[in-house]
Amino acid sequence: MSVILLVVEQDENPMKFIPTIRKNTNLGLSEIKKRIGNGIPILEIDLFKDEEDDAKLKNVINELINIDANIRLFDGEVAKNKEVSIEYLMNRFDRFKEIQLQNQALDDLMYGED
Repeated sequence: MSVILLVVEQDENPMKFIPTIRKNTNLGLSEIKKRIGNGIPILEIDLFKDEEDDAKLKNVINELINIDANIRLFDGEVAKNKEVSIEYLMNRFDRFKEIQLQNQALDDLMYGED
């Protein structure tokens, strides 16, 4: 599975992002400021390993976008060639859900739905 890293880019007022980040991570105020200032990921999630983590990642992304945060997503490591778009990530979530539904339908056909 992929590890997605979420980086929040420096802004004129990074304080506006702190409540959202604190609510969704266990990071303290100074750690959040340091990570934003240095381009260090604020969140690291193993995709498709835990549904709650996947939901948390989607929620954080949506909340940060709603407050005009500039975010960057990386697959595995923070490197230019590892950056992925939000659209790409959301498509992966959608495709994973489709596969789960197809597998469930196949299981129901093979083993019956008792």
